[in-house]
Amino acid sequence: MGPPSTAIQELPRAELSPRSSLEKTAMQDSEKAQNHNVKTSTEDLNGHNQGVSRIEALYIVFGKGWKIYLLYASIALIAYAASLANNTLYVYLPFATSNFGNHSTLGTITVVTTIISSVGRPFIAKIADLSSRPIAFLYALALYVLGLILLAASNSVNTVAAGQVILTFGQTGLDMITNILISDITDLQWRGMAAATVSSPYIVNAFISGYITDDISLSGWRWGYGMFCIIIPVTMAPSLFVLFWADIKAVKLGAVSLASPAFALDEATKKQEAKSFSRRAYDTFMYVDGFGLILLGFAWSLILLPFTLSASAVGGWSNPSMIAMEVVGIVLLVFFTAYEFRSAPYPLMPRRIANRTFLLCCGADVFYFLSFYLANTFYSSYVYVIRDWSTRNYTFFVNSANVCGCFFSLVAGLALRYTHRYKASQLGGIAVRLVGMGILYYATGDKATDAALVMAQLLVSGGTACQASVPHADLATVISLLSLFTGLGGAVGSAIAGAVWTSRMPDNLATRLAGLASDEEIENIYGSITSARFSTPEVRAAVIEAYDDTSKLPLYLPAVVLSVLPLVLTCFTPNFHLGTNHNVIESKEVILQDEVNEEEIKTKAEEVRRKAKQEAEAKGQP
Repeated sequence: MGPPSTAIQELPRAELSPRSSLEKTAMQDSEKAQNHNVKTSTEDLNGHNQGVSRIEALYIVFGKGWKIYLLYASIALIAYAASLANNTLYVYLPFATSNFGNHSTLGTITVVTTIISSVGRPFIAKIADLSSRPIAFLYALALYVLGLILLAASNSVNTVAAGQVILTFGQTGLDMITNILISDITDLQWRGMAAATVSSPYIVNAFISGYITDDISLSGWRWGYGMFCIIIPVTMAPSLFVLFWADIKAVKLGAVSLASPAFALDEATKKQEAKSFSRRAYDTFMYVDGFGLILLGFAWSLILLPFTLSASAVGGWSNPSMIAMEVVGIVLLVFFTAYEFRSAPYPLMPRRIANRTFLLCCGADVFYFLSFYLANTFYSSYVYVIRDWSTRNYTFFVNSANVCGCFFSLVAGLALRYTHRYKASQLGGIAVRLVGMGILYYATGDKATDAALVMAQLLVSGGTACQASVPHADLATVISLLSLFTGLGGAVGSAIAGAVWTSRMPDNLATRLAGLASDEEIENIYGSITSARFSTPEVRAAVIEAYDDTSKLPLYLPAVVLSVLPLVLTCFTPNFHLGTNHNVIESKEVILQDEVNEEEIKTKAEEVRRKAKQEAEAKGQP
């Protein structure tokens, strides 16, 4: 009998001998990975990583045929519904805050949501590793729906902020688990194309969403949030059903032990013994590095929030509470660093994954997102005020970045598949984005024409290495850490943008509107973009000048300068070969057999368990 159906199969070393120029290159890249301090230990990390063991076991029970295609279709359905939600919900937030006369809090909300979602990503990834992918999916869905309910029923800007934080956490979880699933079941050469395909519904929904927001109207933003409380769970139901069915079946057949001999050894040595709820909760808290995540969240919150709160605080930065927040935040960040390197039993970033490729990619993405949020936190509000676009056309503009980004992702995915390299596409995309940021800086004042605004948006959005540089057991950790660093970069950008906006905009409005509007009217214009847009022509012209004064030099110019740094860092990343392996560290390929022989899987699983038991007994363990 042949080998059982498996999605990720360990290959004998003999089968990795180079038989073509592509395979020779792959072997050279594997050796190069070791030179970049990438640890290639043969230790089976999956034994301590149920999520990876169970996902590899899960695909053993699929094989080729309708079941695996049903999984693909269910993931596509989630991707479509999520893209429709993301393309519409983003439009409503400025109007939700303006509804309560607190549009300026948009910067603070963005900072908080970015920090919480960033810190939450490693938590979600470790839950996916500790339990399973479908269980993590279920947790993320619950948070997503809870956030939508709070937003739809909000009666104050505080409830809007709380709902947006929870929604962002859930949305981040759904997106990340989807990306992890795609990375689990694809090899390097197809991974970029698979990820781009999942994102492709944004291209269609960018236009559909414009009609949705136009029909709902901005006064109906509550229903805009509320309808997705129904749509998202319904569209996720098929995927959850398929994943839980396969997970239960894989456990029943013993495929988890077959996927990971180390997991079988854990069973044999009774490491999987039943524990009390309190003990399981404690072990989970330690495994996800709960203490470290709490320290990190509080540290960055205390450091960044004063930037957006200082303008409304009595005395501004001279207020003792602002200084105290900064000092405590910095102390907590130092303590967090010491704890992670010295004491954490399961640190957020294990040293084995801190290779040059990962660190360079993190650095490039930090500056990429810092510059993006520096320029874009209030950019959609700026465009809404200066252009006489309908709600539909405004939504088209806001989503144009997604359309262009997804289109170029498909092009880049094909390029990665057939060139088996990624660095040229990476450098080209960052260079194009730099040009777009330059046009964004140019398209202000009288130069803010429809063509210039749209071109800037498209080029900025036109702009996999990390996943290739680590073993499968560390895949979710790497994806979450990259998201953590990029999220923190975005939070810093949002904090700076919020500080600039809250400190400069009131004075700029007062200067430009002197003699044109009363203090009460100026306060209303500052607090609501709808009041700013629908003012008299003279007042609106002065408001646009105030917006330009606040944005162009303090925000857009630094964003252009910072956009150069990702280009520099990317030049130093290696250019791994993207072949049929799951990564360049392990000799694992993604393989699905034509048929699933359940009896054979049971027999082989029993054999693995028997050997694990013998190994445990040989070590003198029961």
